[in-house]
Amino acid sequence: MRFQKIPDWQPGYLNVCPRHVDIRVLCKACGIEKDLDRDVLPWQLQHALIEDIECRLKCACGEKQAKLLFGHLYHDGE
Repeated sequence: MRFQKIPDWQPGYLNVCPRHVDIRVLCKACGIEKDLDRDVLPWQLQHALIEDIECRLKCACGEKQAKLLFGHLYHDGE
């Protein structure tokens, strides 16, 4: 499976991001990428600015240097 990023696209608020758009979290400190399930976020963050969400996400490495990426997941014949 691979992630195809939509370049330079920022919806502003998470709740205006269409449900068919996949969201990944990139840790700028260590480079780990993980899928974000927006349904597990607290209600307040589901309606927050992207920047407000990014500064609250903490990576397994301990850093809070998240960047949300928007795009689509593709299955490569798996």
